Amino acid sequence: MPRWSMIAPALVATVMLGSCSVPTDKHVSRERVQDQIVEEVTEQSGAAPDSVSCPGDLAASVGATLDCTLADDGQQRHVSVTVGSAEGDQVDLHIEQTIGRDTVTKQITEQISRQIGRAPQSVTCPADLGGDEGATLRCELRDSGKTYGVTVTTVNRGAVTFDIKVDEQPE
Repeated sequence: MPRWSMIAPALVATVMLGSCSVPTDKHVSRERVQDQIVEEVTEQSGAAPDSVSCPGDLAASVGATLDCTLADDGQQRHVSVTVGSAEGDQVDLHIEQTIGRDTVTKQITEQISRQIGRAPQSVTCPADLGGDEGATLRCELRDSGKTYGVTVTTVNRGAVTFDIKVDEQPE
């Protein structure tokens, strides 16, 4: 059993799934989307993020999405905004924040480094970690010529935590 196979302490991050209704004229302006993200994050965490940046306006049609970036405490996270419904001049927005794969790989590397006294050779994750409770991501850790699977699981989507667990046996 590798020395780092224990469940790592959870990382606290703000990840949420929210919904809000905003007035529209066939699109929701970039500024309005950014304001809605700030409102949702502030409501969930009690503090506003440092900044939110979206590349443009969001079309007011069901299923339309816009990917934005949220910066807080020196970390950037991805925020996906999707139009859930659009009736008349009201649009229902669903906002989901994910933890970027770079942040997840960094946390795995730091945790393993603390446990074994040095960084592993490499850690890679194929995608961002979803913010919904129970969302999982399989990453890969390479060390001493062996490859181990790493499961990362979102535990709580409010003031979100995620757990890191390294497989006991190499692949």
